[in-house]
Amino acid sequence: MGTFLLLIGFFGFFYALIMLILGFFIRGKKIFRPKLNLLILAGTFILFIAGGSMLPTVQTIAKQQSEVKSEEIQKKKEVEKQQAAQKKLKKEQAKVKKEQEKLKKEQAELAEKQAEQQQKAQAEEQKKEQEQLTKEKAVAEQKAKDLKIQQKQQAKLAEEKRAALIAEKEKETEEAQKEKEKMQQQQEREKKEAESKQASPPANNGDSSNSGGNQYVDSSGQGTIKGSVNGIYHLPGGAYYNRTKKVVAWFKTPAEAEAAGYRASER
Repeated sequence: MGTFLLLIGFFGFFYALIMLILGFFIRGKKIFRPKLNLLILAGTFILFIAGGSMLPTVQTIAKQQSEVKSEEIQKKKEVEKQQAAQKKLKKEQAKVKKEQEKLKKEQAELAEKQAEQQQKAQAEEQKKEQEQLTKEKAVAEQKAKDLKIQQKQQAKLAEEKRAALIAEKEKETEEAQKEKEKMQQQQEREKKEAESKQASPPANNGDSSNSGGNQYVDSSGQGTIKGSVNGIYHLPGGAYYNRTKKVVAWFKTPAEAEAAGYRASER
Protein backbone atom coordinates (compact mmCIF):
# COMPACT_ATOMS: atom_id res chain seq x y z
CA MET A 1 0.00 0.00 0.00
CA GLY A 2 2.81 2.43 0.85
CA THR A 3 4.56 1.66 -2.43
CA PHE A 4 1.33 2.26 -4.38
CA LEU A 5 0.77 5.66 -2.72
CA LEU A 6 4.42 6.51 -3.21
CA LEU A 7 4.20 5.78 -6.95
CA ILE A 8 0.94 7.76 -7.35
CA GLY A 9 2.41 10.68 -5.41
CA PHE A 10 5.65 10.51 -7.43
CA PHE A 11 4.05 10.48 -10.85
CA GLY A 12 1.31 12.89 -9.80
CA PHE A 13 3.90 15.29 -8.40
CA PHE A 14 5.92 15.31 -11.60
CA TYR A 15 2.77 15.59 -13.67
CA ALA A 16 1.55 18.57 -11.66
CA LEU A 17 5.02 20.12 -11.75
CA ILE A 18 5.21 19.76 -15.51
CA MET A 19 1.67 21.14 -15.94
CA LEU A 20 2.50 24.07 -13.68
CA ILE A 21 5.62 24.89 -15.68
CA LEU A 22 3.75 24.62 -18.95
CA GLY A 23 0.95 26.80 -17.52
CA PHE A 24 3.38 29.67 -17.23
CA PHE A 25 4.04 29.44 -20.91
CA ILE A 26 0.67 28.33 -22.22
CA ARG A 27 -2.27 30.25 -20.90
CA GLY A 28 -5.95 30.04 -21.54
CA LYS A 29 -6.46 26.27 -21.38
CA LYS A 30 -8.10 24.69 -18.40
CA ILE A 31 -5.51 21.94 -18.20
CA PHE A 32 -2.76 24.42 -17.53
CA ARG A 33 -4.51 26.34 -14.75
CA PRO A 34 -1.97 27.11 -12.01
CA LYS A 35 -4.30 26.72 -9.05
CA LEU A 36 -5.44 23.29 -10.10
CA ASN A 37 -1.88 22.20 -10.79
CA LEU A 38 -0.78 23.55 -7.42
CA LEU A 39 -3.54 21.58 -5.71
CA ILE A 40 -2.53 18.45 -7.63
CA LEU A 41 1.10 19.13 -6.82
CA ALA A 42 0.34 19.55 -3.13
CA GLY A 43 -1.91 16.48 -3.08
CA THR A 44 0.59 14.27 -4.89
CA PHE A 45 3.36 15.56 -2.66
CA ILE A 46 1.26 14.62 0.40
CA LEU A 47 0.60 11.21 -1.15
CA PHE A 48 4.33 10.85 -1.86
CA ILE A 49 5.17 11.74 1.74
CA ALA A 50 2.46 9.44 3.10
CA GLY A 51 3.58 6.58 0.85
CA GLY A 52 7.19 7.19 1.79
CA SER A 53 6.28 7.15 5.46
CA MET A 54 4.45 3.94 4.96
CA LEU A 55 7.43 2.28 3.29
CA PRO A 56 9.89 0.55 5.60
CA THR A 57 13.16 2.31 6.34
CA VAL A 58 16.63 0.86 5.67
CA GLN A 59 16.95 -0.15 9.28
CA THR A 60 13.53 -1.66 9.17
CA ILE A 61 14.43 -3.50 5.99
CA ALA A 62 17.73 -4.57 7.51
CA LYS A 63 15.92 -5.53 10.61
CA GLN A 64 13.34 -7.39 8.59
CA GLN A 65 16.08 -9.04 6.57
CA SER A 66 17.89 -9.86 9.79
CA GLU A 67 14.69 -11.19 11.25
CA VAL A 68 14.04 -13.15 8.07
CA LYS A 69 17.59 -14.42 8.12
CA SER A 70 17.25 -15.16 11.82
CA GLU A 71 14.00 -16.92 11.14
CA GLU A 72 15.66 -18.84 8.33
CA ILE A 73 18.55 -19.67 10.62
CA GLN A 74 16.06 -20.62 13.32
CA LYS A 75 14.12 -22.64 10.83
CA LYS A 76 17.33 -24.23 9.62
CA LYS A 77 18.30 -24.92 13.23
CA GLU A 78 14.87 -26.31 13.87
CA VAL A 79 15.16 -28.41 10.72
CA GLU A 80 18.61 -29.54 11.80
CA LYS A 81 17.25 -30.13 15.27
CA GLN A 82 14.35 -32.06 13.83
CA GLN A 83 16.76 -33.99 11.64
CA ALA A 84 18.99 -34.64 14.65
CA ALA A 85 15.91 -35.62 16.63
CA GLN A 86 14.84 -37.89 13.78
CA LYS A 87 18.32 -39.38 13.65
CA LYS A 88 18.28 -39.80 17.41
CA LEU A 89 14.78 -41.26 17.17
CA LYS A 90 15.97 -43.62 14.45
CA LYS A 91 18.95 -44.59 16.60
CA GLU A 92 16.67 -45.09 19.59
CA GLN A 93 14.25 -47.05 17.43
CA ALA A 94 17.15 -49.14 16.15
CA LYS A 95 18.35 -49.57 19.74
CA VAL A 96 14.83 -50.47 20.86
CA LYS A 97 14.52 -52.87 17.95
CA LYS A 98 17.86 -54.39 18.85
CA GLU A 99 16.81 -54.66 22.48
CA GLN A 100 13.50 -56.19 21.40
CA GLU A 101 15.35 -58.71 19.27
CA LYS A 102 17.68 -59.41 22.20
CA LEU A 103 14.67 -59.73 24.50
CA LYS A 104 12.98 -62.08 22.02
CA LYS A 105 16.15 -64.12 21.81
CA GLU A 106 16.42 -64.22 25.62
CA GLN A 107 12.75 -65.18 25.87
CA ALA A 108 13.26 -67.93 23.29
CA GLU A 109 16.34 -69.17 25.17
CA LEU A 110 14.43 -68.97 28.46
CA ALA A 111 11.48 -70.84 26.97
CA GLU A 112 13.83 -73.45 25.53
CA LYS A 113 15.62 -73.75 28.87
CA GLN A 114 12.30 -74.04 30.73
CA ALA A 115 11.11 -76.68 28.24
CA GLU A 116 14.37 -78.56 28.71
CA GLN A 117 14.10 -78.31 32.49
CA GLN A 118 10.47 -79.44 32.32
CA GLN A 119 11.41 -82.39 30.13
CA LYS A 120 14.25 -83.22 32.48
CA ALA A 121 11.91 -82.96 35.50
CA GLN A 122 9.35 -85.17 33.74
CA ALA A 123 12.06 -87.68 32.87
CA GLU A 124 13.28 -87.71 36.49
CA GLU A 125 9.69 -88.05 37.72
CA GLN A 126 9.06 -90.93 35.33
CA LYS A 127 12.34 -92.51 36.42
CA LYS A 128 11.34 -92.17 40.08
CA GLU A 129 7.90 -93.62 39.34
CA GLN A 130 9.51 -96.49 37.43
CA GLU A 131 11.91 -97.12 40.30
CA GLN A 132 9.00 -96.96 42.75
CA LEU A 133 7.00 -99.40 40.62
CA THR A 134 10.01 -101.70 40.36
CA LYS A 135 10.52 -101.47 44.12
CA GLU A 136 6.83 -102.13 44.79
CA LYS A 137 6.91 -105.02 42.34
CA ALA A 138 9.97 -106.47 44.06
CA VAL A 139 8.28 -106.01 47.46
CA ALA A 140 5.11 -107.66 46.14
CA GLU A 141 7.12 -110.54 44.69
CA GLN A 142 9.02 -110.91 47.97
CA LYS A 143 5.73 -110.84 49.90
CA ALA A 144 4.33 -113.45 47.50
CA LYS A 145 7.44 -115.58 48.04
CA ASP A 146 7.23 -115.10 51.81
CA LEU A 147 3.53 -115.94 51.72
CA LYS A 148 4.24 -119.02 49.64
CA ILE A 149 7.00 -120.06 52.04
CA GLN A 150 4.72 -119.34 54.98
CA GLN A 151 1.93 -121.35 53.38
CA LYS A 152 4.37 -124.19 52.76
CA GLN A 153 5.57 -123.95 56.36
CA GLN A 154 1.99 -123.85 57.60
CA ALA A 155 1.13 -126.80 55.38
CA LYS A 156 4.23 -128.58 56.63
CA LEU A 157 3.37 -127.75 60.25
CA ALA A 158 -0.21 -128.84 59.63
CA GLU A 159 1.06 -132.06 58.08
CA GLU A 160 3.49 -132.57 60.94
CA LYS A 161 0.73 -131.82 63.42
CA ARG A 162 -1.58 -134.19 61.61
CA ALA A 163 1.12 -136.80 61.49
CA ALA A 164 1.83 -136.17 65.20
CA LEU A 165 -1.89 -136.48 65.99
CA ILE A 166 -2.10 -139.64 63.94
CA ALA A 167 1.04 -140.99 65.63
CA GLU A 168 -0.35 -139.94 69.03
CA LYS A 169 -3.65 -141.58 68.27
CA GLU A 170 -1.84 -144.66 67.04
CA LYS A 171 0.29 -144.59 70.18
CA GLU A 172 -2.79 -144.09 72.34
CA THR A 173 -4.51 -146.87 70.45
CA GLU A 174 -1.45 -149.07 70.87
CA GLU A 175 -1.21 -148.18 74.56
CA ALA A 176 -4.91 -148.76 74.94
CA GLN A 177 -4.50 -152.07 73.20
CA LYS A 178 -1.55 -152.93 75.41
CA GLU A 179 -3.52 -151.80 78.45
CA LYS A 180 -6.42 -153.88 77.28
CA GLU A 181 -4.18 -156.87 76.73
CA LYS A 182 -2.54 -156.21 80.08
CA MET A 183 -5.91 -156.00 81.77
CA GLN A 184 -7.00 -159.15 80.03
CA GLN A 185 -3.82 -160.82 81.19
CA GLN A 186 -4.36 -159.40 84.66
CA GLN A 187 -7.92 -160.63 84.66
CA GLU A 188 -6.76 -164.04 83.52
CA ARG A 189 -4.05 -164.02 86.14
CA GLU A 190 -6.51 -162.94 88.83
CA LYS A 191 -8.87 -165.59 87.64
CA LYS A 192 -6.09 -168.17 87.84
CA GLU A 193 -5.06 -166.89 91.26
CA ALA A 194 -8.65 -167.00 92.44
CA GLU A 195 -8.94 -170.52 91.12
CA SER A 196 -5.64 -171.47 92.73
CA LYS A 197 -6.72 -169.87 96.01
CA GLN A 198 -9.94 -171.78 95.89
CA ALA A 199 -8.02 -174.99 95.13
CA SER A 200 -5.43 -174.54 97.94
CA PRO A 201 -6.01 -172.23 100.94
CA PRO A 202 -3.08 -170.00 101.84
CA ALA A 203 -1.22 -171.67 104.71
CA ASN A 204 1.67 -169.30 105.09
CA ASN A 205 0.19 -165.86 104.33
CA GLY A 206 1.70 -164.42 107.47
CA ASP A 207 5.15 -165.41 106.46
CA SER A 208 4.75 -163.98 103.00
CA SER A 209 3.38 -160.69 104.35
CA ASN A 210 6.32 -160.45 106.63
CA SER A 211 8.68 -161.03 103.77
CA GLY A 212 7.15 -158.24 101.74
CA GLY A 213 3.82 -159.76 100.48
CA ASN A 214 2.85 -161.73 97.38
CA GLN A 215 4.26 -160.81 94.02
CA TYR A 216 1.80 -159.45 91.48
CA VAL A 217 3.23 -160.11 88.01
CA ASP A 218 1.88 -161.00 84.61
CA SER A 219 2.96 -163.83 82.35
CA SER A 220 5.96 -161.81 81.15
CA GLY A 221 7.13 -161.12 84.71
CA GLN A 222 6.05 -157.44 84.67
CA GLY A 223 4.63 -156.06 87.92
CA THR A 224 0.87 -155.38 87.92
CA ILE A 225 0.56 -153.12 90.99
CA LYS A 226 -0.38 -149.66 89.78
CA GLY A 227 1.33 -146.54 91.18
CA SER A 228 -0.96 -143.52 90.52
CA VAL A 229 -0.01 -139.88 90.21
CA ASN A 230 -1.39 -139.06 93.67
CA GLY A 231 1.06 -141.43 95.44
CA ILE A 232 -1.35 -144.38 95.99
CA TYR A 233 -0.78 -147.92 94.76
CA HIS A 234 -3.63 -150.23 93.81
CA LEU A 235 -3.53 -154.00 93.99
CA PRO A 236 -5.18 -156.10 91.29
CA GLY A 237 -8.77 -156.79 92.27
CA GLY A 238 -9.02 -153.57 94.29
CA ALA A 239 -12.07 -151.27 94.00
CA TYR A 240 -10.09 -148.54 92.16
CA TYR A 241 -7.70 -150.77 90.25
CA ASN A 242 -9.56 -150.74 86.95
CA ARG A 243 -10.54 -147.07 87.38
CA THR A 244 -6.95 -145.90 87.74
CA LYS A 245 -5.75 -144.78 84.28
CA LYS A 246 -2.90 -142.38 85.05
CA VAL A 247 -0.28 -144.91 86.05
CA VAL A 248 3.20 -143.57 86.64
CA ALA A 249 4.86 -146.74 87.98
CA TRP A 250 4.36 -150.50 88.15
CA PHE A 251 5.38 -152.62 91.11
CA LYS A 252 5.58 -156.33 91.76
CA THR A 253 5.00 -156.25 95.58
CA PRO A 254 3.37 -153.82 98.02
CA ALA A 255 6.69 -153.53 99.84
CA GLU A 256 8.31 -152.34 96.62
CA ALA A 257 5.57 -149.72 96.16
CA GLU A 258 5.83 -148.54 99.79
CA ALA A 259 9.60 -148.34 99.45
CA ALA A 260 9.04 -146.02 96.46
CA GLY A 261 6.91 -143.71 98.67
CA TYR A 262 3.45 -144.93 97.75
CA ARG A 263 0.74 -145.82 100.26
CA ALA A 264 -1.87 -148.57 99.93
CA SER A 265 -5.36 -147.81 98.67
CA GLU A 266 -8.04 -147.86 101.35
CA ARG A 267 -10.29 -149.97 99.19
